[in-house]
Amino acid sequence: MFLHLKHTKLVAYGLTRNLPVACYEVVKKFPPSEQFNLTFQIKKSAVSVLLNLAEGSSRTSPKERVRFFEISRSSAVEIDSGFDAAFDLKYVTLEDLSEAGNLLVSVFRMLCNMIKPGNDSDND
Repeated sequence: MFLHLKHTKLVAYGLTRNLPVACYEVVKKFPPSEQFNLTFQIKKSAVSVLLNLAEGSSRTSPKERVRFFEISRSSAVEIDSGFDAAFDLKYVTLEDLSEAGNLLVSVFRMLCNMIKPGNDSDND
C-alpha cells in the first residue's frame, strides 16, 4: 500500500486483494458458533493467499518465489474446502458462494500459471 512495490502491479495481486473481502462476506452468513472454527480458518486462508503472493513476489530466488506461490495456492485450496464444509453444513447456498467461488477459481488459475516451470511471474 505504502511501499509501491512491483507485486502491487501484478494482475494476480489485484485479484487476491479482493479475495479476503469476498470471503469475509461469505462467513458473515455462518452461525455465531462457527466464529472460532470454520469462519476463522476461511478468513485466515484468504489473507494467507494475499500475503504469500506478496511475500513470494519480493523474493529474488525463483525457487523461493515459487515456494511462496505454492503456499498461496494451498491456502486457496483450504478456502475451497472450507466452502465445501459450509455448504454441507447448510450454512450457505451455492448462490451465497457464487461471487467468492468465481474469484477463487480465477486466483487459483493465476497462481497455477505463476508456479509453472519457466514462467516469468512478473508478467502475471
